[in-house]
Amino acid sequence: MKTVAVSRADSPHSGDFASVYAAHHAEALRLAYLLCGDRHRAEDAVAEAFVKTYRRMQRGGVDQPRAYVRRVVINEVNSRFRRLLLERREAAKRSADDRGERTAADQLADHDEVFAALRALPERQRTVVVLRYYEDLTEKAIAEAMHISVGTVKSTLHRALQRLREVLGEEVA
Repeated sequence: MKTVAVSRADSPHSGDFASVYAAHHAEALRLAYLLCGDRHRAEDAVAEAFVKTYRRMQRGGVDQPRAYVRRVVINEVNSRFRRLLLERREAAKRSADDRGERTAADQLADHDEVFAALRALPERQRTVVVLRYYEDLTEKAIAEAMHISVGTVKSTLHRALQRLREVLGEEVA
């Protein structure tokens, strides 16, 4: 029959933190290193795990110190990875690259394209688009300014926007 040595730290009534630390530190450090792959992070996680173990032992003891330390180490490493992921996401948001930025030349070229497309529209369509989007007038105000009905403003605006999409190369929805 095989006998299993039970250390004092694994006994259910163990309250001696020093013996728990001595018995499980190396194993906890190995586990943490295997989980995160970085010695410094592993040491930090194990240190925090033993702080939590100590606090728990002060409040009421730990029935199975080895299992408790192992669980705390796993939780600590996982928490650190979650925090690291969040930090990296936030850093990426704060230090956004310039892919969305447009140069002054690009913006000028876009303006030129839009104005050329506007000039290609018939006079009534051009007037409705300018009054609606540059002057920010309502359809009713446009109708009053041009002496046409609101329905005519709507249909003219629709046709003008359709034509602009075609000229500017955007898909018509």
